[in-house]
Amino acid sequence: SVRAPAPRPGGGGGRGAPPPVAAMRAAHVSRRPERSASKRPERSFLGSEDYTSIPTSEKEADIMAPAAIAAGKDRPNRLANSQLAAAKAMSYLMRMEAIGYCSVEKESVYGAAVAIPQVARSAGWSTTLTGLAIRSYLFLLFNIFLQTFLLAVICEELHIMYPFSGRIHLCDFGRSVNKCPEGPDCLGPGGTQFSFKRTYSGFDTWATRVFVRDALAQLFPDRVQEINEAADPGEFGLEDYYCRFVCILIFMMGVVEDLKSTWQLFSMLLHVPTEEGTWILYEAPQWDQKERAKAMHGWSELDLVKFKVAGVPLGWKVANVVFVCLPKLYIWWTLTSGGVHFLMETAGIVDLVVNCMALTFVLSIDEMIFSRLLTVASKHIMNNLEDLPLFDTSDVEHEDEDVVLNRFIESEYGSSRWKLFCIVIPRRLVLILILLAMFVCKYYFQYCDAGEDGSLVSKPLFRPESVPYNPLSFMYGLGLSEEADPAWRMPWRSPSAETSMPPANLGG
Repeated sequence: SVRAPAPRPGGGGGRGAPPPVAAMRAAHVSRRPERSASKRPERSFLGSEDYTSIPTSEKEADIMAPAAIAAGKDRPNRLANSQLAAAKAMSYLMRMEAIGYCSVEKESVYGAAVAIPQVARSAGWSTTLTGLAIRSYLFLLFNIFLQTFLLAVICEELHIMYPFSGRIHLCDFGRSVNKCPEGPDCLGPGGTQFSFKRTYSGFDTWATRVFVRDALAQLFPDRVQEINEAADPGEFGLEDYYCRFVCILIFMMGVVEDLKSTWQLFSMLLHVPTEEGTWILYEAPQWDQKERAKAMHGWSELDLVKFKVAGVPLGWKVANVVFVCLPKLYIWWTLTSGGVHFLMETAGIVDLVVNCMALTFVLSIDEMIFSRLLTVASKHIMNNLEDLPLFDTSDVEHEDEDVVLNRFIESEYGSSRWKLFCIVIPRRLVLILILLAMFVCKYYFQYCDAGEDGSLVSKPLFRPESVPYNPLSFMYGLGLSEEADPAWRMPWRSPSAETSMPPANLGG
């Protein structure tokens, strides 16, 4: 033991006397008993057999343990420890994956329109919170208007402006240009054979060339053959058939997250209790004095205010489904359907790559409104809103470690090939591929016909006679009266020359 030296004769103020702090520290050390070897904490990962000799002090154990680890003697213990850690981690994480939480979008006006009114209801509809709740619904309506308007004008381009300009549906024109003229799918919308030098991805370019050729043929009907040779318009078709589907896949990955958030909102309204739950609480620490806990953690009074997902009354559940969930789902369906249609009608490679992600901007307007227009108070409530877990982990918290480890070894190291298969298969990617196939088949069924050679070509084009200013007409082409005669029909014939002139191109 270490003891403080005695002061020199002549008083405690001499230079030989230790200062008060040093004296107190020395006295404390002198009163501390020596730590015996029997009281030294045991090492769970190394037993006495892992040492070349039994350590007689804690210092010797610290020196000798790395040598045992380097020699690999603790490998079985380290493996068991890692397996126990994996068992506990997977018990939590797989429940999070399979069951999940009751949650709302934290950075969207859709989530704010659900959560903030419930916070105001929990606080008894105070003036400030009631104002924030009304603002959240105003921004929700503003967002729905903007998203619906943009979808209407995008679909107006597809259903009204394209037919007025005589633009045919692209379908699979130019798909097999590398196999032409002997292969299938070699007949273009102009009635001539595809070739690389005669394929144009821009419809405006091709339509202008057709117009010039037809105008010259009408002015000089006696020189049609010469005009066909000198003013060959080429054919309208795809630049890359596979690039189109890759871009649609990227587009589907961009929009599927919004579908997932819509489903989570439906799930939250379904699983939370149908009651007047409390979404805002003041939780003072019970394990210590409040002021001491605040000083220890650097908390303020705001940190003791908790916002949590809780029960929702039946009336509010119905209102959230009608005013939040259904409009959100409708906007997603319309954008996805119109976006796939737009990409299927895009022939150029660069246009496909740029447009596949540009279209997803419509679904991010709600987040932009949340970021730019909501108050600091509303953002704080949403950012600190705690989710309600749907899974229970009490059994994991109090389960014996040996039981956990044995169950993990039995379930993970057996011959369960089906479990491995289910984990390897990416379910979200499978969902994306199913949605892609569904919307692409919808496009082909709605706008394309099977040709005489088995290719998919555009259905006959009919121009609208009049266009009522109706969002349903813009989005779905409903209520449009069309001309009796088609402006374009696929000229099924096998021309003898690449530049032979097809009959009635684009309806003239």
